[in-house]
Amino acid sequence: MRRNNIRIMKMDRNNRSILMRALYADFCANRAAGLPYGNLAALITKLHETQPGKLPLDDAEYRLARSALNHLRNERIATGGYTDAADAALLKLIKAKPPFWPFG
Repeated sequence: MRRNNIRIMKMDRNNRSILMRALYADFCANRAAGLPYGNLAALITKLHETQPGKLPLDDAEYRLARSALNHLRNERIATGGYTDAADAALLKLIKAKPPFWPFG
């Protein structure tokens, strides 16, 4: 039996805020374009309900978060804005590791 791949992202309030902003921007863009946005809404809700600390993400949520942060970063680069917050959140997301189960 194969376990669902879960990654744990360590996040503080700043990373949580920038991830929420990135996901919401993708949510609005998908809704305006008529693309499906239910999975983004579910991840935004999950992020909102999770206190800063550790955010568990499955593979699909991980890809959505990575894509949203990358879109936000590219948008800020295009407008000449700072990307420090998006870079820090993206780095934390990329460093997310699966939990260690010694007896699993």
